[in-house]
Order: sequence, then C-alpha cells, then structure tokens
Amino acid sequence: MKKSGVLALAVASMFTAHNAQAVEVAGDALNIYGKLHLSADVSDTDGLVAGSDASISSNSSRLGFKGKHDTKKGVAVVWQLESEIRPDSSNETDKKETIAIASRNSYVGLKGSFGTVVFGHHDTPYKTVGSKWGIFGDSVGERRAILGASATDNNKLNQRGKNAVLYMNKFGNVEFQAMYAADALDSSTGAVDNNDNDMTSVAIMYKEGPLSLAVAQESWSNLTVNSSDPASEIDGLRVSASYKFADAKVGAIYETTDGTAGVSDQWTRDVMGFNAAYKVDSTTYKLQYLQADDYEGQADSGATKTSVGVFNKLDKQTEVYLAYAVTDNDINAKFQAVDGGHGDEVKTVNGGSPSSLSAGLVYKF
Repeated sequence: MKKSGVLALAVASMFTAHNAQAVEVAGDALNIYGKLHLSADVSDTDGLVAGSDASISSNSSRLGFKGKHDTKKGVAVVWQLESEIRPDSSNETDKKETIAIASRNSYVGLKGSFGTVVFGHHDTPYKTVGSKWGIFGDSVGERRAILGASATDNNKLNQRGKNAVLYMNKFGNVEFQAMYAADALDSSTGAVDNNDNDMTSVAIMYKEGPLSLAVAQESWSNLTVNSSDPASEIDGLRVSASYKFADAKVGAIYETTDGTAGVSDQWTRDVMGFNAAYKVDSTTYKLQYLQADDYEGQADSGATKTSVGVFNKLDKQTEVYLAYAVTDNDINAKFQAVDGGHGDEVKTVNGGSPSSLSAGLVYKF
C-alpha cells in the first residue's frame, strides 16, 4: 500500500476511534482528552496597580493521554501523561515554543484487587478534598485564594507532590488516598531525592446518596513559602461536607494549619467556608464564601472572599459563565482575589480589596 493510503487509513481510524473516545495502540486503548478553558476578565488589584485591567486568561487548559494495559497476572498497568496548554499565549518564550510535557498529573502504576498504586507527579489527597468541595472550578471564584493560602505568602497548600507514590482504593462508599513524596517540590533529575523535603498526605472520602463527607491531613517537612522563610514545617487539616437536593447543593469546609512557631506563624490560622448552587434547567447559580481568621500573633490579619456566578451548559461538553469575586482584607493581610487554577492571578497590597469580573468558555473533549 502506498504511504498516502496508509496515512489516510490512519487518519480515518483516528476519527473513528475519537467517536469511541479511544484510539487502539499496540492492542491497548489510548484515551486522548483535554479541556480548553479561556476567559475575558476585568480585574482591580486595589492598590498594586492603578485602575482596572482587562485580560484574556487560559485557566488550567490541558491535553492528556492515558491508558490501561491488562497483564496476565491479574493486575493492570495504568498510566497518564497530562500537560497544561496555554491557548492565550502558545507558551512562547523568546520566540521558542516551550511546552512542558507532563506538567499536570502524570504517572505509571498498577491496579488490582489491592487498589491502585502509582508513581509520579500528582495532586495530593489534601488538595483533592478541596477540589471536590469547591464549585467554581478554575474561574475567578476559585477557592485557593483563601483555602490553602496565608495572609502574607498566598496559595501554597494546594500542591502536586513530585517524586511521589500514591495509593488509592475504595471500600464500599469510602475512598482512601495516601501519598508520600520523597522530595515534594523538586523536579530536578540526576540526584538522589532529599528526604528532608518530604511530604505526606492522606484523605478519607465518604459518599452515600446525596451526602459527601471528607477529611484530609497533610504534613510538609520543609515547605518554601518565601525567600526569608525557606524551610517551614507546616501541617494542615481539612474537613468538608456537601449535600445535594433535587436542584440544589450546599457545602461547608473547615481548614486549620499550623506553621513552625516563631518562623511561620502566618500559617497558624483557621479558615471556614460555605457554598451553594441552584440549578434551573441548564443554568446553575453559584455562591461561595470563605473566611480566614487572624494568624498567630498578628491582629487584623484575616480576610473574606465572596464569589458569585451564573454557569450555563450548552451541552455535556460546553459551558459558558459569568463570575465575580472580591476579597476583603484586614489591614495586615493581602490575600489575593484570584490565586491558583485561574491563569491570570489578581494580587493586592495589605488591606486591599481586589476583585475580578470574568466571562468564560469551557470546552471538554
């Protein structure tokens, strides 16, 4: 067969496979998936930059490949390579396109009756509990400006563990996850991992009908939070609950973190959060509120973030929305309006009230 005929056959098979959501490679199913999430924003830093700025933002847009290979030993090999893509800027640096392969959850492991064990780079169980609770995804209403953030160092406790092993299993209505990262933030290769920079994270998630409950705990040996505090020992605890009604959902979350005394007091604080969503036909109205208390030894260092939004499903894969978020800081705090998930962050100064209005489009494939 001529090369042109082989190419045509390959392209045709890929289109056929797309309809089936997978391409067959070497006898195994290869799933190709992704999400394009872009928005037009108008943001005000309230003091960091004069006036308001308009921007186009790519918000955790991604392209991924994953698969499963069944062995003859009763276990399956599972793998995933997921990369962030930036359609708003094409990832250009000095006119050279630099796409970070496997920059998001990427791993290889085994799945069997014992559960699933994977090695790689993955969201921590602690982060997963926060993600499942939040209702604003990667829009400007995202939870991470307060949850997992401090008054001075912004979002730090919503990480992916690098050099990590992750165990996952389900026992009826209970899901258990545990991660150990040997050198949790180091992406360099060619050297032995520094276990002085390790991290552990565990979560238990329960779901029964409309009720969802979760608890997670995470400990960092040496978490770099800023240039003057390069080695903080930080522990965190999250507890969340959500309940679905016929057309509505309500949720609550509590987080408490504890930093090294006298060194990372800004991480010794509590956060409470509430959210609600109400669906009418294909439109969902959302509200989320988060409050951070003063941190250890510093009065007037708390903040609140309020997020509202209207999200409309055009079909199963496509959603458009309008969202607004504002963070109100005490005089000794500078929590951001947008911090994590959403590509363009909105920072501020101590005592600032930054805000952002966003119109977005999400397409999943």
